[in-house]
Amino acid sequence: MATKQYYRNPPLTLIQQKVALCSVYKGASCSIDKKKNQLFWTGKIKPTALSQEYTVVLVYHPGKSPKVWVIGDELEKLGDANFPHKFDIDAENKMVRICLYRYSEFSSSKLLANTIIPWTIEWLYYYELWLATGDWLGGGEHPEIGKPKTEDTSEDQ
Repeated sequence: MATKQYYRNPPLTLIQQKVALCSVYKGASCSIDKKKNQLFWTGKIKPTALSQEYTVVLVYHPGKSPKVWVIGDELEKLGDANFPHKFDIDAENKMVRICLYRYSEFSSSKLLANTIIPWTIEWLYYYELWLATGDWLGGGEHPEIGKPKTEDTSEDQ
């Protein structure tokens, strides 16, 4: 009987991530800090034609979870105790670090341009519905900060 071998896709380099982000999101800025081995992406996102335009900041270090913040005056209800799917809120500086995915849904072999940014657009869509209805209609789970990561828990980005 033959042994089955499973191969994982290799991690993408920061240059590959930057090229993909710049080709898909042409109006955004993207840079790599070689000393820290991190990618920084800042762009404007409008989830629907009728939506606000939001400023999004992404920081990515290979092997770690991408961190995504939505920043600016467009954010509403930052003081609401039921503000959905977030890790941190800094109301004074008008920014929120958002929760986008479960632990196993992102890996360094996936393009940020095809995962994290579209997931951010989707999060913003449901955020606007939450503003209108008071209910989070986007589903998902919220992470328990400090709880060990498993396939059944969300990741603390």
